[in-house]
Amino acid sequence: MNAFEIFNLPISVDIDLPQLRNKYIKKQQEAHPDRGGEIIDSEKINESYTILKNRESRVKLILEIFEIDTNDSSTLPQGFLFEMMEISEYLESENLEIGQVKIDELLNSSNEEFAIIAQKFQPTKENIKDLAVWYQKNKYYYRLDKNLRGIKEI
Repeated sequence: MNAFEIFNLPISVDIDLPQLRNKYIKKQQEAHPDRGGEIIDSEKINESYTILKNRESRVKLILEIFEIDTNDSSTLPQGFLFEMMEISEYLESENLEIGQVKIDELLNSSNEEFAIIAQKFQPTKENIKDLAVWYQKNKYYYRLDKNLRGIKEI
């Protein structure tokens, strides 16, 4: 059972977060051991809520549901990879201001692109490709941003 099924939600990139929170509280109350629930159910509810409330985690789950490899960057356009190499060069040459400006522009553009994808999203295998490309791009953007800020990934 995936996180959408646990909360009886349709597969969607755009979720009503207050509605999700209400469903989470209700499910947790039902699953609480003092009310006859199981701890393992409560843990699964927590895990599912954490996934669905985060946009990137939710998109990753959708891609996994449709059996899209979330680590496969071969779907990225060639121009995108050249752009990432250019930004990496700025960062390596210690031209950090230009690198940060470019990354901020990319993150803003990514948010706009996500809004467009969310509006037209239909959970079918044929329509999932745009979402997969967005997810891969976004991973690159956040990785570059973390590197620039000196944040180490665990």
